[in-house]
Amino acid sequence: MRAGGAAPSGGDRSRGGAVEFTIVCFDIADDRRRRRVVRVLEAFAWRAQESVFEAWLDARARRRLLSLLAACIDASEDRIALYALAPTDHADVVSLGRGLPVDDFRHALS
Repeated sequence: MRAGGAAPSGGDRSRGGAVEFTIVCFDIADDRRRRRVVRVLEAFAWRAQESVFEAWLDARARRRLLSLLAACIDASEDRIALYALAPTDHADVVSLGRGLPVDDFRHALS
């Protein structure tokens, strides 16, 4: 979720199809390209760490995200990794620690 509780529009689950928890991480050499990548990601996901974003995306949204990201990078210098993970149910995702969206995770602290 974005700051203020609004869900990113690119990951809208109303489109249909199975949604999967998706992690996107990147290593972008150039500041300008990195800013463009971040702007694209912010439309689909929420930032988990400096270069890691998380989202619930269906296959259509993932394809669209990849297309937009590919247009932002220099493939000879930059890297973006997208991981679509099981589980497909929000209740199965557990996070440890602070700073993550409470609405999207069941926090477990030990």
